[in-house]
Amino acid sequence: MPLIAAMLLMTTFDIDPSYKPVKDPLAPARAGKIQCHEPDTEGHTCRIMTWFSEGADGRVQARQITALADKPSLAAELNIALTREGAGFCGVVNESYMAGFRIVSGSAPYAPADNKRYAILYREGLLATLWNRKTCSYAFARPGDDMQLEVGTVDGEFAGELMASYIWIDPGAGWRLKARPQV
Repeated sequence: MPLIAAMLLMTTFDIDPSYKPVKDPLAPARAGKIQCHEPDTEGHTCRIMTWFSEGADGRVQARQITALADKPSLAAELNIALTREGAGFCGVVNESYMAGFRIVSGSAPYAPADNKRYAILYREGLLATLWNRKTCSYAFARPGDDMQLEVGTVDGEFAGELMASYIWIDPGAGWRLKARPQV
């Protein structure tokens, strides 16, 4: 992301000025780490885990698992291709995006569970908010802080609902998925 765009995001949308754009957002992924959104560092849990890989053509593949429920264990698994646009990673929520989506139950090997019903509910949510719209995410970090901030845009406009905090974790460190508490 150009410096002007980063500064605009930080000032226009009230991002703490101590956060700076991450120069190489996938460096931890190249070192074998997994992105852990909404981490509970004491409980070693994440609401979302994302694995990234880069292709020789500059495309980025992401495999993301989002915990939906703990009992029974249900998660949304998404495999998508993203494009780099400056420091951002962008994609369009469409049929191709949904082709990489399924509901999974349990841990490995993530056997499908009632995919049609959950896929319909998930798709309805996307249709209402993001269908055929370009979404991008940008990484920000504070010096010396493991917690990073993801800032999202939809069709070039800041999308506060896409802001999230995450850390990078080692795959063998005993972290697991945990759904948000039911309200």
